Parts: sequence; structure tokens; C-alpha cells
Amino acid sequence: MSIARIIWKRECKAALRSPVAWCVFAGFTSLVSLLFVAALRAGDNTFEHLPAMFCIQVYLCLCIPVSLFTMRLFSEEKTNGTIEMLMTAPVRDVDVVMGKFFSAYTLVALSIGASFIAFPLYTNLANPPPAFSQDSLYGGIISVLLVAAMWCAIGTFISLLSRHQSVSAAATLVIVLSSAVAFTGNVPGFEFIGIFETIDFADVARGTLDSRMLCGVVSILIFFLFCSVRLLESRRWCNAMHR
Repeated sequence: MSIARIIWKRECKAALRSPVAWCVFAGFTSLVSLLFVAALRAGDNTFEHLPAMFCIQVYLCLCIPVSLFTMRLFSEEKTNGTIEMLMTAPVRDVDVVMGKFFSAYTLVALSIGASFIAFPLYTNLANPPPAFSQDSLYGGIISVLLVAAMWCAIGTFISLLSRHQSVSAAATLVIVLSSAVAFTGNVPGFEFIGIFETIDFADVARGTLDSRMLCGVVSILIFFLFCSVRLLESRRWCNAMHR
């Protein structure tokens, strides 16, 4: 079993044993459901692109589980004083970063899965049942999962920078929420950035795959994971030189 997988399992088990994770699942699902109902009422019962409407609510609320599940990755190690053991352990930096990143991403994906309970619940209870495209639903789910991976990579990097979980969570929350709002289209304050005028997550959630957004998400994901590995590596060398 690889070191990254061991770290991933350890982090996931520790999080799932805590009531905080289950409170995040429940709170995230409730918030997404409330926003979805509000969006339906504001849309005057129009059901065009229903999956996209739901995925946008998930997308806008993702800042909560992402910030709460990534804030503890390295900040908690620093608070508990176990970061020194981690830095001196005979494990590769890439294994540590990838194990912690995938643990946070697994918990965020579970939050997304829990929130999607509201969608079939609504479609089964609605009278008459609304018609929607399955391809649009699958496209929206994939889009949300891809964006969540990118934001988890950013949260992992921020957790390495900060010693306090609250600071890490606040910084991640601001960055994730700002980028989420920017890519929902026609947002005041972002007109001067040309890319925001042409890329709209709502279009992607409707099943229109935008290669620019796909390449951007993957590039940012790889960039922040690379930066996290290099930052951890530099701190390991600094610790070695000071001993």
C-alpha cells in the first residue's frame, strides 16, 4: 500500500469520526436545497435546464465544505505539534501532499453526493414530474466535481501557508467564493477581466463543454499541487539545515 493511500485513509477516518464532518454534510445539503427551492420560485416554475439550475446552487455553496475540510490538512499538524514528525518521517513530499489532498477531496465529494439527494427527491415529488436531460445532469455533476478538485488543491496550498485553521478557512473561503461568483456570468466588478465575460459555469452545467474552462481548471489544479509539494520540500530542507 502506497504512503499516499495510507495518509488518505488515516485522514478520512479521522474526519468521519468527528461530528463536525457530519454537520458539514447536513448543513451543506440543507443550504443547497433551500437555494434550489428559492431558485425554482424565482424562476416562476420554469423547468428549462433544471439540472443546471441545481448544479449552480451546489457550485456556489462549495466554498463551505472546501474551506472546512482543507483548513485542517496541515494547519492542524502545526497546532498539534506533529508537523515536525511529519517533516522528519521517511516519506516523499508528494505522497504527503497527495494523500492529504485526496482526503479533503473525498470528503468534499461526499458532501456533493449528499446534496444531490435533494434533486431526485424534488423530481419524484413534483406534480407533474419535470422533464430534464440526463446528459445535462451528468455534465453538471462532472463539472462540479472538477471545480471542487481545483478548489481543494488551492485549499491544500493555503493550509500549508497558515498555522491557524481559522485563517486558512477564511482565506480559502474568500478565494473560492470570489472565483465561484466570477464564473456565474454578468457579475458586477468583474467586467474588466475579459475571460469572465466569455466563460459561464451555467453554460458548462447545461452540458456545453468549454475546453477553455476545462484546461483552466486542470492547469490550476496541477499548479497548486506542484506548489504545495515544493513548499513542503523547502520546509523539510530548512528543518534539516537547522538541526
